Amino acid sequence: MPPKPRTLDAVVRAAEKVLGANDVDHVFVGGVTVLAFGAPRTTSDVDVIAAVTPEKIGAIVASFQRLGFFASAQDLHDALVEGGHCTIQDTRSTYRIVLVPASTDSHRDALRTRRRVRWRGRELPMAAPEHTIVVKLEWGSPQDLEDALAMYLRQRGSLDLPMMRAFARRRGVSPELSDFEARAKSLSKP
Repeated sequence: MPPKPRTLDAVVRAAEKVLGANDVDHVFVGGVTVLAFGAPRTTSDVDVIAAVTPEKIGAIVASFQRLGFFASAQDLHDALVEGGHCTIQDTRSTYRIVLVPASTDSHRDALRTRRRVRWRGRELPMAAPEHTIVVKLEWGSPQDLEDALAMYLRQRGSLDLPMMRAFARRRGVSPELSDFEARAKSLSKP
């Protein structure tokens, strides 16, 4: 009998298990963070930024492979060296883990400002909503802007606005954030 297909939640748990067991500092970003802080939406990616070191590549890949994921040591090495990402495909579902070695200031900010969030029965390290909103504004696709708005409206009472604005200045998107905040404010008026 073939193994039961894996859910998004199970893929997130697997990523957390592998990275935690290998003592890799990490933070979930992207769609999973939007689900935790924003609004329900679909995603087929589990995006995670991780402080991967060359000496841990073999153990990380072997751990994912033992759990039934297709992972390549060469792909992870290349992502680390080139500043890209490595796709780790689940062989039991259409979900995939997009593992991004922490190589930029933005990645390090995500790790530094992460929050432990209770999500679907467990605590996970998630990118702070302020960080995610700014990065979504920087990327600027329609889905990114929709995600940012959902997170802003849902979290507006608990956002650290000075921290978010400082991050936006560092990322060069202060005007976009200012316009975005004005739009969000107009949408939240009774």
